[in-house]
Amino acid sequence: MAVDAARQALGRARLSPAKIGLALHCMMLTPGGRLWHGAPYVHRRLGALAGRCLASDLDAGCDGALVALELAAAYLAGRNDDELALITAGDCWREHEVDRWRTSSNPFGDGAAAVVVSRAAGFARIAGIASRSDPELEPIGRGLNPFSPEREKLTGPVYLRTRHEEIVDGERIWQVVADDVRSVVDSATEQAGIRLGDIDHVVCPFLGLQLTMQQFLTPLSLDSSITPWELSRRVGHIGPADPLVGLDHLVNVERVDWRYILLLAHGLGGTTTAVVLESTGA
Repeated sequence: MAVDAARQALGRARLSPAKIGLALHCMMLTPGGRLWHGAPYVHRRLGALAGRCLASDLDAGCDGALVALELAAAYLAGRNDDELALITAGDCWREHEVDRWRTSSNPFGDGAAAVVVSRAAGFARIAGIASRSDPELEPIGRGLNPFSPEREKLTGPVYLRTRHEEIVDGERIWQVVADDVRSVVDSATEQAGIRLGDIDHVVCPFLGLQLTMQQFLTPLSLDSSITPWELSRRVGHIGPADPLVGLDHLVNVERVDWRYILLLAHGLGGTTTAVVLESTGA
């Protein structure tokens, strides 16, 4: 799926894989098995040239694609104008690893997305981008059980809901998440020279209405009407691909009118990112 998404993104941009200088792949699980990496696989399947491209996986949980976007922008700032960065993200939620139906407050869906980043013109430019890492949030995805090489083998499929319940001060943890969301949004909109009220659409991780409101929208005094909610409730949580899938849906399926779109994500482990995109009209 990630390879197909990458081919589609490169095709829309009318760009060649030979120009890729950085290929980052984001995922929650490892579909190819242990000690395997997705980015070199995508790189090889695209037929990109050996030697030119730095291909690496990026593990930032559900925030992976937006963290990759920030890293790609920084990487390209010191490269030739014709060099590209390719970001892919995708997951398949295998039953023996994650119970897609009951692990969280909404189902998880299989899917992938890709985006091409360059210093040349595209349909949008990154007007502002900010990330924040908060180590206090690290236990959210791990729970409080001690490290053990046998842990996953003994417990079976992951239930994130159970791990969340292990956190002693859950109310405090979610308040920290909300504070981090406000912080990165303030930074990204300030970089863009705009106010939150100038944002036309917001794309959050597809976490279900309760968590989406709790983590992202309520802290910003927004409601779900500004998001592609109908899409998210149909496909479920795909993983780090969510912001890219939502962006593609708004721009290429719904064809909404927009000048600014805000992408938001928070990853298990405590990283939160906000990206302000400005339409170029292309």
